[in-house]
Amino acid sequence: MDQEKIIQYALGNISDVAEKNEISQYLMENKEAREFYKSIKNTWSLTKGGDEGDGLDAEYKKLSRQMGKPRYQLFLSVMKYAAVLVFAVAISYSLLNYLSRTKTQPMNEVICPAGQIAEVVLSDGTHVWLNAESRIRYSAAFNGENRSVELCGEAFFDVAKDPENPFLVEFNDMQVKVTGTSFNISAYPENDFSETILVEGKIELLNQQGKRIIELKPGEMASYDLTEKKVYLSNVDTRFYSSWKEGRISFYNERLEPIIAKLERWYNVEFVFKDEEIKNYRFTGTILKNKPLYQVLEIIKLSSPIKFQVIQKSEDKNEIILSKEN
Repeated sequence: MDQEKIIQYALGNISDVAEKNEISQYLMENKEAREFYKSIKNTWSLTKGGDEGDGLDAEYKKLSRQMGKPRYQLFLSVMKYAAVLVFAVAISYSLLNYLSRTKTQPMNEVICPAGQIAEVVLSDGTHVWLNAESRIRYSAAFNGENRSVELCGEAFFDVAKDPENPFLVEFNDMQVKVTGTSFNISAYPENDFSETILVEGKIELLNQQGKRIIELKPGEMASYDLTEKKVYLSNVDTRFYSSWKEGRISFYNERLEPIIAKLERWYNVEFVFKDEEIKNYRFTGTILKNKPLYQVLEIIKLSSPIKFQVIQKSEDKNEIILSKEN
């Protein structure tokens, strides 16, 4: 993406909603661009002026009231230009730093498309299972000392033990820090929340600045609300959150809407709810990935008053409309 767009976004000069969403999505998925954006944002907040009460203008007015002498106006003007110069230099440095890092640090990326499950073994012995429509990125220099990956989507990690070199997973605006354990993270970009479930060992949930938020114990799930910026802790049966890597979707008293979202990724189809009420129907059971979709739909239909209409949108993708049975 053009660096100028990121700069204008950081300065609040982008008004088009679609363009803002595009840049926001890009920043969420690209660590180097995200750090560049932060550096611009932080520099701008330090150098810009403000209303009376903060910034250089406020300081000048305060001095004028105290001293009653106008000679400070020249000093203020010089300081304003100096602040602009500092900001310009900082922008240049941040841009050069961003470009140098993106050019000199090649990244490996593993992408798992819709309808598939992928397993990756990293060079340190860590096993990673990727769910449908998920991907991980990590440095080509990934080794025992540099164990860091970026996740977009859902993955199960069985991390090789190395107490001296923690393993980091970055997703949304959070991080998980571990030395050797197994856990599941669900962080699809279209969701306004992420879920981290610990199966065994222990993990620390960190914010973007590396500050610890919470430590998880086996059987605990940390749900992070991206809107409220809050973490909610609960005890769960981990089998319901990790069975997908074995080709099963297991759920207990779960709403139909998130179940359908999983089916969309697994079978590469698109569902449309004609009646909003259907989204809140609850189900308990297990769906096997090797079963044809029509069999899965028939099972759902038998347990609730729902009917399906299949519309072929393209050669390789169908749309399924869900509505209440009359």
